[in-house]
Amino acid sequence: MKTPSLIERYILVRPPVRAPIEFAIIVVVGILGGMFDWMRLPFSPYSNILGAAICVAGCLIHLRCHRDHRQALDRNEQIEALVTTGVFSKVRHPMYSSLILIYIGLAIAWGVAWLLIPAVGFSVITVATACREEDYLLQEFAREYREYRRTVPWRFIPHVF
Repeated sequence: MKTPSLIERYILVRPPVRAPIEFAIIVVVGILGGMFDWMRLPFSPYSNILGAAICVAGCLIHLRCHRDHRQALDRNEQIEALVTTGVFSKVRHPMYSSLILIYIGLAIAWGVAWLLIPAVGFSVITVATACREEDYLLQEFAREYREYRRTVPWRFIPHVF
């Protein structure tokens, strides 16, 4: 059997463990970018305000998701029921959508162009995590999850993706 790559192993790490690592990397890159005057994003301060608004929206959505899905931080095996109400009735992975908004929002708000690299990279990993989670949900809640996918076809953004 093939040994999983570093990225594949990282995707297997639970998001509540990964998120603090990813946020720390974004903060460190942002601080370094400010200290060493790395390339800045254009249209400051408007882009900074836009980024802050995106980040705050992501935080609010994330808080709402936790209110709708009380077992969200539990291990997959501990989750007793599929959550299909609240924000989860609009998209299948609103928590992951909110993390992506937070990552991108922080990068834009900070204004350091190089921050977009880890923000986009972590967003791609988040999408891969959601896809892997869907495989698990299909195994665990087969018929119910298939019906949920039929009624909520959008993974991250309503009417887009």
